[in-house]
Amino acid sequence: MKDIYIWGTGYFAEHVYSAINTKECVVRGFIDSDKEKQGKLWNNRLVIYSPSQLVNLEYDFIILSMLKFESVETNCNELGIEKNKVIAYWKDFDHIFRNRALDSLEERRIRKIYEYRMDSAPYEWGVKPVPKIESAEKLLKKIIQDKSSLCRFGDGEFEIMRGHIRPWFQSVSETLKDRLIEVLNSYEEFINIAVAQNFVDLDKFKERDADIIRAYMAYDTRKDIINFLDMKRTYYDAYVTRPYILYKNKRNAERLFPLFKKIWKDRSVIIVEGKYGRIGIKNDLFDASKSIKRVICPPRDAWMFYEKIKQTVIDIACRNDLICISLGPTATVLAYDLAKIGYQAIDIGQVDNEYDWYCMGADKRTSIKGKMVAEIKENNELEDFIDSKYFSQIAAEIY
Repeated sequence: MKDIYIWGTGYFAEHVYSAINTKECVVRGFIDSDKEKQGKLWNNRLVIYSPSQLVNLEYDFIILSMLKFESVETNCNELGIEKNKVIAYWKDFDHIFRNRALDSLEERRIRKIYEYRMDSAPYEWGVKPVPKIESAEKLLKKIIQDKSSLCRFGDGEFEIMRGHIRPWFQSVSETLKDRLIEVLNSYEEFINIAVAQNFVDLDKFKERDADIIRAYMAYDTRKDIINFLDMKRTYYDAYVTRPYILYKNKRNAERLFPLFKKIWKDRSVIIVEGKYGRIGIKNDLFDASKSIKRVICPPRDAWMFYEKIKQTVIDIACRNDLICISLGPTATVLAYDLAKIGYQAIDIGQVDNEYDWYCMGADKRTSIKGKMVAEIKENNELEDFIDSKYFSQIAAEIY
């Protein structure tokens, strides 16, 4: 550790003191030519010495805190202090200071967080109108009771509707955009439309996740999403399939996962998923189902294969089968089209990843061995995956 003294107790003293890298340095005291200050404590913390006392002090560096430091440099020279031990803060850059550029970026980041919180506050507090979105628990209980279908709209779907790239696994498409708008504007008694609850009650989420939501919704995003919605209509919460990782505690997951399991209990299930989804493998999420068939789809740009995927599901499915789909924005449209012709189809999103994290007790999104996790770049052992149960369930694979 380096021993430091700061010369100057004026206007910039606090700034310079706070800029010292405390992992490598210790500030032992202050130096000041003002006799009224000498012998007293700076900010009730450190002794203020006279320049002449430097000859009796041990130090590695003297930091000059003032903007006009030239005369003090001369004083240091007259006192016999080695030049390489004198650092003028406003001129020199040295490892003993925290990285100023990083400090500036961190300050800007924090300012942005509060800016986004202020932007979101009128909606969170009910000052400005927001869409009516019923709870995930109410949605699942409804699906259990009436065997209705589910189409979900999160940021990926809305960004495609806005003509923006959002999910890395799905390119922007005008036809997909048009179909998503069609589904959102549909009014079918047996199809539930769910929208991400990014408007109110964000305090239930972990602070970092709530702030990420506020940042995403800031500026034109919230306005654009509201413009897509019918403010007289009641929607459900699209975070129904993300019941765990966003939340401050496990109570939400403990309520919702058993309800999901109840939906497919004793049902013949068809899982429509990306190539590396492997939903329900290595966990008990679907253990209560009667049987499982899988339709394996491309891991990227599933929309390009939409008609083939839909026809394959129709060819395989029986009328009483439950169709569970995890294909990003393509799932929203597919669930709608299948429901329209008489099947019960549910867009289950990332519920399997969420369940794995819940079982692990994970406190953040992390890779899951053998499974694709959309938010994680490092997905482990995807190609070398071996599971006889999984491969026996594959009814069709689409390339």
